[in-house]
Amino acid sequence: MRRLPDNRLKLTAIRLAACCLALVGLAGCGEPPQTVFKLNSVELLKQEKLFLSGGQSFDDRYSTEIGTILTAFFGTPDQPRVPKVLPEEDPAAEVLSQEKLDAAAGPVLSTLGDNGYHGKGLYREHCAHCHGITGDGAGRTARSLNPYPRDFRLGKFKFKSTPLRSMPTDDDMMQLLVKGVPGSSMPSFRGLLKSDLEALVDYVKYLTMRGQYERYLMAELSNLEEGEPLINLTASGVQDEDDPAKEKYLDSMFDLVGEGLVEDVVERWIDTDDNRSEVPDAPAAMLLDHPDHQALVDQGRVLYYTGGNCAQCHGESVAGNGQTETFDDWTNEWIKSPGVDPFAPATYADFTAAGALPPRPILPRNLSSGEFRGGGQPEDIYLRIANGIEGTPMPAAATLESDQIWALVAYVKALPFIDVDQRLRHKSVNDNAIAK
Repeated sequence: MRRLPDNRLKLTAIRLAACCLALVGLAGCGEPPQTVFKLNSVELLKQEKLFLSGGQSFDDRYSTEIGTILTAFFGTPDQPRVPKVLPEEDPAAEVLSQEKLDAAAGPVLSTLGDNGYHGKGLYREHCAHCHGITGDGAGRTARSLNPYPRDFRLGKFKFKSTPLRSMPTDDDMMQLLVKGVPGSSMPSFRGLLKSDLEALVDYVKYLTMRGQYERYLMAELSNLEEGEPLINLTASGVQDEDDPAKEKYLDSMFDLVGEGLVEDVVERWIDTDDNRSEVPDAPAAMLLDHPDHQALVDQGRVLYYTGGNCAQCHGESVAGNGQTETFDDWTNEWIKSPGVDPFAPATYADFTAAGALPPRPILPRNLSSGEFRGGGQPEDIYLRIANGIEGTPMPAAATLESDQIWALVAYVKALPFIDVDQRLRHKSVNDNAIAK
């Protein structure tokens, strides 16, 4: 647990209290939508179903209190803020730039600089119509898209060079912006200036941190007694240096708002490059004209139906039809709430009323299409198999050796050129071999 000397702890808590008191009510004061971040009402409803009974709801003041705390740390869509908790140490500044946040946030403008026109309001111009102002994946066009745009607030990213449960690197996010996501509505933004792309990367990280911290605060509500405030900003003795109860109050404030922000949110984004997975050199047989290439493809074919267990989801014909009733983590987050059946709309009407998009099963990739959302280079496919795909049913291939993964890569790359009858014959050959 990160602790502070008493004098720094007092300074941090008092500054936070003053800032929050000045901003009380901002989250629900009726400002135009683009200037206020929406509350994560779906997560709040989920927490109510988990920890309250009899159809009870959390007191509305908690929504205002959470909005106030978030505004104190993160600012608003027009005036974002790099979250600062510690007076002399600012860990969030290691991963976020206030200058880049200012370029990405706010209304759409263009400014003329030394290298041509630079964007202002970049996120609102290029991203918000799909991903939403809050980064909730529920922008104006979201319902018409399949798959839905990504909700950043869960803190999970599919296509990256880091393992499961790790944040992506800046380069991972930059590459996704430049290349887009084939087979989805996520386009390439390679036409933007590098500085604008870097600003968007920081802003997505900012929205993710804010969303993660909002979820952290909502989870804390389950630990409160009925009527107990999340943080008692008006507690008696806050301004009385001699009050013996003050140290306990300051400690509890920092434990919740300070430690939770630093250790549970910000530190996950520090030194992400150190988590990058190494991709071993591909075997020479990956080359199409290598004499052993077909043998490598054949090895991958066997693994697809046996040791790799790929056919279970991607199907015997590799058309992505092995599993058709599974969901990604963004949907599982709320459809696993008590009483919810994702195939019975009446059971989740309260969640859609709170802002959730109707659940759609996540379909495995049709490997015969030759279209890969995480990149079609052999190294990209290797990472998807080795590390899995965060937030989806695609697991990491923990039991396979690197040469086996490369064999699967060779087979996957060959699949668009193998007709469906031949693929099914491959399955039959494997079944006969296993039976013997």
